[in-house]
Amino acid sequence: MNPLVPADNVLAVTGILFAVVAASIYVEGRFAWAKTLSAALLALLGGLLLSNTGVLPFASPAYDFINEYFILMAIPLLLFKSDLRVIVGQGGRTLAAFAVAAAGIVAGAVLAFQLIAVPESAKYAGMLVGGYTGGGLNFVAVSQAVGMDDPSLATAALAAESLAGIAYLFALALLPTVAAIRRWLPLRGPELERPGDVGPVEVDPTRETDPDSSPGAGWPVHTAAGIALSLLICAAGVWLATASGRPRYSILAVTALTVLVANLVPRTMARLRGDQELGMLLLYVFFVVYAAGADVSSLLGSAALLLTYACLVILVQVVFSAVGARIFRFSYAEILTASNACVLGPPTAAALAAGRGWHGLVTPGLLTGVFGYVVGNFLGVSVWAWLGG
Repeated sequence: MNPLVPADNVLAVTGILFAVVAASIYVEGRFAWAKTLSAALLALLGGLLLSNTGVLPFASPAYDFINEYFILMAIPLLLFKSDLRVIVGQGGRTLAAFAVAAAGIVAGAVLAFQLIAVPESAKYAGMLVGGYTGGGLNFVAVSQAVGMDDPSLATAALAAESLAGIAYLFALALLPTVAAIRRWLPLRGPELERPGDVGPVEVDPTRETDPDSSPGAGWPVHTAAGIALSLLICAAGVWLATASGRPRYSILAVTALTVLVANLVPRTMARLRGDQELGMLLLYVFFVVYAAGADVSSLLGSAALLLTYACLVILVQVVFSAVGARIFRFSYAEILTASNACVLGPPTAAALAAGRGWHGLVTPGLLTGVFGYVVGNFLGVSVWAWLGG
């Protein structure tokens, strides 16, 4: 069956991709159930639906361009605010708890690799480590770095990673209500601070929720500067990776160069506006393309095993976090915030801390999640290489 929109009509295909993203973001902001799912998962489902109902093609030159350039360009835009001095200085004990949770993710990926047979298991393990120590950006970046080229399997993997993460988000909302946890890991740290005790937040990766952070009248300058700097860093990273004989690792080179720039001129990067929003836009478009190339009939067979695999990784992380919290005397608030930042990223970590009244953990949760963005790609590729990549 020929698709309604021909594959060679690049303008129409691209327009529909952006329309799916716009609809996903709008629905996420409009309905509580959609906010729980997230715009990223809605974009994924939208691309899957449109291609499998014959509206969009399974392959297109538009997809090829987005696959090659959008995710690479999104990395600098989302990491421009990764000032390691601020992260380490204000992350405190939450950053240490994050290290315990990240170790649990690595251990869980290794255990799942040994116990559950799925296609491209080493690649999937590395992708999960990237995604569950960083975020969706890291999951996709690692998938490219390790060569996960089957679009159906890649989409099933991303859907499984997202669904397991959503299930864990619900679990995190319930865990603080369990009396046994509160007795075993009592509150004792910065979560007991009152709102007035909290210092100023120097880095806020969820700036889209802050009305004062919008680009304002100077948005064209900020947008142009962000795009220019991102493209130049990408060009330099690709050149470095190619010159070293490892072109597939250009994503790691781009990540390293971005962190270097962010820490050499942190004040300049802090003044840049609209970079996070633009990076997320590119990432969402990539999610639509990711799903649009997948045939549902070939996706269903592996979906259940992939979901079990992802859930096992998270479960091992929970065990590591619980034992580590007991050994290092983290409170349940500290370890839950750190675990949230590790598996789900900075926005939900901050939301959990604020919603529970752990005011002293809001900023550390945000900064710890940003640190996950920085290290996720490296951890994911390292685990893949370790497991036989």
